[in-house]
Order: sequence, then C-alpha cells, then structure tokens
Amino acid sequence: MLERDPGNVVSGIKRQMGSEFPLEYHGKHYTPEGISGIILRHLAADASQSLGVPPADLAAVITVPAYFGVAEKEATYAAAEIGGLRCLELLAEPVAAAYAYGLADEPDITSLVFDLGGGTFDVAVVGMHRGTPRVWAVDGETRLGGLDWDSRIQDLLWVQVDKLPNASDLRYDEEMISAVEVASERIKRQLTGRDSVIERVRLRGESIELKLSRAAFEEVSRDLVVRCLDAVDRVVQSASALGTPRVGQILLVGGSTRMPMIREALGEHLQLPVRLIDPDKAVARGAAILAQQLSTVPGGTSSSTFRQGLPGPVARITPVLPRAIGILIHSSQEPWREKPYVHHFLLANTPLPINRKEHVVATIVHEQESARVQLYEQGGSVTSKEPADNRIVLEGEIVGIPPRQAGSPLTLFVSIDLDGRITVESAEGVSRTGLVVEAFIHGVLDDAEVAEQQRTVGNLTLDR
Repeated sequence: MLERDPGNVVSGIKRQMGSEFPLEYHGKHYTPEGISGIILRHLAADASQSLGVPPADLAAVITVPAYFGVAEKEATYAAAEIGGLRCLELLAEPVAAAYAYGLADEPDITSLVFDLGGGTFDVAVVGMHRGTPRVWAVDGETRLGGLDWDSRIQDLLWVQVDKLPNASDLRYDEEMISAVEVASERIKRQLTGRDSVIERVRLRGESIELKLSRAAFEEVSRDLVVRCLDAVDRVVQSASALGTPRVGQILLVGGSTRMPMIREALGEHLQLPVRLIDPDKAVARGAAILAQQLSTVPGGTSSSTFRQGLPGPVARITPVLPRAIGILIHSSQEPWREKPYVHHFLLANTPLPINRKEHVVATIVHEQESARVQLYEQGGSVTSKEPADNRIVLEGEIVGIPPRQAGSPLTLFVSIDLDGRITVESAEGVSRTGLVVEAFIHGVLDDAEVAEQQRTVGNLTLDR
C-alpha cells in the first residue's frame, strides 16, 4: 500500500494514542482513536465473516503496550467504541505473550518477557507469587520499536541515493521516499539471515541498486540496542527490589526480536537462555486465550471455531501499574508563594486492581467551597517531584465542601482497575460524607468527539 498510494497511508499510529495528533485525508478529520477505530472495525468485519457471528455480537480482548499510561488506555477504549467493537479487557502485550508461552502454568521459573514490536517496546518480569502468576515489574518505551531500526537503514540508504546524479530531486520525490521506506523494512528482514543485501528500487522505469551489510546496520543501531538493555536492567532491578526470584529465561516477542543483534545482545548481557517461538503471533494468541476465557457467543456457548487450537482455562496473571501516580501538592496556605510538587502515592509496579487508595489533602483557605485536583503520571523511567517531569492525566474539582477552617482534611479515593483505567472519589475528612468530584482525563476524546469520529469512520467502505 505504501508503494501504491504513499499519500494515503498512516503508520505508527499506536505511538500517538492519548495525544492530540490530528490527521486529515480527503477533507476528513481523523484522530489517533479514529484511525485505530478503522483498524478495529476491519478486524471485527474479518472475524464476523470467519466466525459467522454478527459484528454487533463480537467482543475482543485488545492488547496494548505494558508501558501505556492512563491516557493511552482510555484512548484505546475510545478506539474500540469508534470501531463498534466491545472491549472485554485491555491486556498488556507482555502479559498476552506470557499466556501464549504458558507461563501461567510454569511455577518454577521466572521469565523476562522482551517485547520489541514495530512501534513500541516493553519488557516485563513474570513469575509466581504465593502460587499465583503475576507480573513483578514492567518497563519500556512507547516510542522505540522496529520503526526506529527502519529509520537507521533509511539513513544509510539515503547516503547512497545522495551520490546519484539527480540526488537533489530524489530527496523530495514522494515516490522515492516511499520506495526507500519500503526497501528499509525488506532489507531489515533479509539481514536477519544474511550478511549483506542488495535491494533494487524501480523509479520511473529505472532501477536503482541499494546495498547494505549487517555489520553497517548493527553499527548505526547500537544506541537503540543500548536503550533496550537499559530498560532490561531497570526492570530486573525493580523486580529484584520486590523480592522476585532470579530470572531464569528470556522470552522474545514481536517481529523486531528476529534481528540477530537483539538476541545476541540479550544473551550476552544477561547470560540466560533465550526462547523465540513465533514472536509475530504470540501476543495475538495470548489475547485469544484470555478472550476465550472471558467471552461467549450468543446462547452462552463458546464458538468451536474460536476454541480450535487454544488451551483450556488458564490462571489469570496479575498485572501491575506501569507508571507511578501522584497528586500536585501545595505545601503551604499561600500556594502563590511557593513551588508545587508531585507526591506519588501509587508506585509503579503496584499490583492491579487498586481499590479506593486513600490520600488525604487539606483545604488552604477558610470556608473553602471547592478544591482543585490534579493527578500526574510518572513521565520518565524514574519518579520525580518536578511537575515538568510528569504528565498530567486527570484534572478536576471537589465541589460542595462544607464550611470548615483552613487546613481541614479532605480524603481522595483513587481506584485503578485491571485495565489501568482510573476513577476518583472524595469525602469530607471528618464526617466522611461523600463529595462530588468533577474530573476529566487529559488527552482523551469527549463523548461528542467520539460520536464525530464514529460518523466519519462509519461512512468509510472497508476494502476487503
């Protein structure tokens, strides 16, 4: 498709989930949720045809990167709504892979799941705790994946293109740009089993020969591998601090783990056996295993077609909170005089779900009638009190506070479900009388925007 119609192709949209990243095609406005909704709608149509079940009766387990935050997960739910697909559960991709690898039934080994996909990267430590399979720790980057390795290949290819007689024109030629992008992925795949590759690109009847060696590719990608290993070190350290048994094996997930540089670097770095079993389909298979357990077709009986080739019921693997959650604090009764900071009261790698975690705040003026609430999410690989190092995820107001002296307590109750979706409640600190919290999640479409995207997507004709 990129070769045939480069101006109408969207790639890497997963990286934009939970952000304002508008796109326009043929006069129509699309959001990341809308583009993802198109993909889910297409998948639902394929499943409907395969299973003989009306699309309205379908439901799905949707996988997301483990390091997705609150906004990205809410955006994924919105995408499912736009695509007309009921979401049974959001499942972290390393956890899905753990189901596929059968880790829920391996009580004697702790595994490091290394998931390097096209656009995102996750790493998780999965093992047993008191007889129950659980995730011990997660880490990763939502903007690191096979696309970045493709980009390094493209840089090398453009060096060769720049030596051609008409190089200055080719740099801005849309057809040539798309040809280099397509060639980069082909070369990456071929270099998994070869030391060098020659790729011929046709442009306006002429053949352009591009060459690349695996050694050159690995050299320019070295820093990307280091970023992966840094995340591995962080997650192993985090898991160890929680008392995790020593990691005994590495499980590779995602098509990008087929690159020899990944397998070799991991094996040398951790000195552990590496398992690679159908990395392209492991996440999808794990989602299917859980979906089989959670869903039924009309009449209450699981589809025999759906069950084919899948194991029976499996133990649920307990997920964790990927990023610390905190509240913006003003430390005095004169907030305009001092710098606020973020107090993280829910730490990364806390098991989910979290039910009504209490946090006490205080009014700052006499007879205060309302209080602003701002919840932040850890922005980097480590927690920081600096608001700029965090990302605001929820903003709202506690209203209807009864007349009290300045410094009177208010209790916040924060809950996070298995999907990582957050809800906030509040109560007056003395009487424990419930108070109203009017809040919204940052970076997420409101109901009107979801409806608009539903109309836009619904008017499209699916290309079967």
